[in-house]
Amino acid sequence: MNNQPNRSGMIRKKFLAILGVPLLVALWLATYYWVGRSSHDLIYTKNAPALAIARLETWSPLMFYPSKWNWLKAEAYRKLGDRVRVSRIVDQLSARGMPSVQATSPLLLMDSAAGLPAKVKENLGPLLQLYKNDGGEVLGSMVQGFLNQGDHQSTNQVLTLWNALYDDDPKAAFWQGVYSTVSYDLDAALNSFQKAIELDPNDPKARQELAEVYLEKANFEQAREMFQWLVEHGNDSPEILTGYARSLLNLGFADQASEQLKKLPDVTKLPSPELALVCETNLEADQAQEASDQASILLSRWPDALPFLQLKARSLAKLGQTAESEKIFAKAAESQNRRPQVDRMIEQMATETNNPQLRRDMGEMMMNYLDPSGGVGYIQIASRADPFDLKTQELLATYYEKEGKLQIAENHRRMIRRIQQMMLDSMDTATPPTSDLPGPSLPNSSLPNLTPALPPKP
Repeated sequence: MNNQPNRSGMIRKKFLAILGVPLLVALWLATYYWVGRSSHDLIYTKNAPALAIARLETWSPLMFYPSKWNWLKAEAYRKLGDRVRVSRIVDQLSARGMPSVQATSPLLLMDSAAGLPAKVKENLGPLLQLYKNDGGEVLGSMVQGFLNQGDHQSTNQVLTLWNALYDDDPKAAFWQGVYSTVSYDLDAALNSFQKAIELDPNDPKARQELAEVYLEKANFEQAREMFQWLVEHGNDSPEILTGYARSLLNLGFADQASEQLKKLPDVTKLPSPELALVCETNLEADQAQEASDQASILLSRWPDALPFLQLKARSLAKLGQTAESEKIFAKAAESQNRRPQVDRMIEQMATETNNPQLRRDMGEMMMNYLDPSGGVGYIQIASRADPFDLKTQELLATYYEKEGKLQIAENHRRMIRRIQQMMLDSMDTATPPTSDLPGPSLPNSSLPNLTPALPPKP
């Protein structure tokens, strides 16, 4: 009599076991899809690559380390600028047989943004097919690379192609704004960043760039509003805090500017323009000792720069150290005496527009004696006109070393080594080096010629 219930129980267990297998498979597939989709959104939409990495690393062991997720991790590390980890994952993906373009794409995009867009340009069609609706990642890396090269013609071509492929892409509007800013067309930049914000109201990068344009145009109230939005929404990078402080200081709110600058974790590592702002704010707020210490840091980088000498002298005067203050003011006067020579060189440039060496030498004098960040801007323009000039590259490397931007400095040191090697090679072959070094002199093939290999507009 007991056999019948036992048999029925075994049948139910077998039935549930059979039914449980597809349920587990369905749950596994749903989890796989959710982790991949949500990580994708964190990387490309929500700008939270660190959260994406944490999620992928947590779930990967349960999903047997899928290659697609490892590729997403490489993309997340690309967003974080961690080249070492990107290279390591790319090597692993290549060793496991992933197609070359897909496996190396995070590294290609990283190199492109750093100023080497040639390989991305050569593989543009396959890369856009790979990234599909995220093709802005590919095109954005090219725009950034060509801008770093000073190649405005190619930059404009990429932006034109971008707008043709993707309607109302906020990233395209953002990079159009960056391009206009570099071209110093501030009205066009303002319109582009405003459009980017309309298309994506939560994009902090577009709001930060728009705030910087407002500062440049001396629209301090609009800049203050934009920086305030950024701070209230959890964006408190040193660049945002110093920009916010600058707008407040120009509106006459020195105490509020000082409050924002107190949020900075380590002002000693700030770029010189931002550190000078902190110093000036502390002077306005009668915090002379802090200002004096910060002026000393600036002078350790640029010992003859007029504005930093003046900040130090004013700080010492407020501290009652009159004799030391007068010595610094006298040294500042010596730097001030360089201004007429710089003015003459500026006038000379108006008639010698194709003389990059003149622009370089004028930029060097400005960088050392009058305005380091303004002077390096002229040197960068000279570099775009003549990327093979060793002195120009040396000046740029020196500037970024003093400012603590060692990766950028190393890029210029690498450029110097390549130029020197090519000069040695040219002595052997009697052929001038032009084709192997990235720069504005590279031939620019028309990007629209690549359109037959591109995917249809999404």
